[in-house]
Amino acid sequence: MQATLAQQFETEAIKRQIDSSTDVAELKELAKHLADLYLKQRVATAWVIANK
Repeated sequence: MQATLAQQFETEAIKRQIDSSTDVAELKELAKHLADLYLKQRVATAWVIANK
């Protein structure tokens, strides 16, 4: 599956934000937020597959 150009730009913006941060607390919060989003995406994918 290929990401759209807008999604690629958004991904690059997030990566640049991570690269530019020197605040460990900010990076921890971002990592937790991304972990939550990843889990929600997995749950949603499993729901879609189960309800086909």
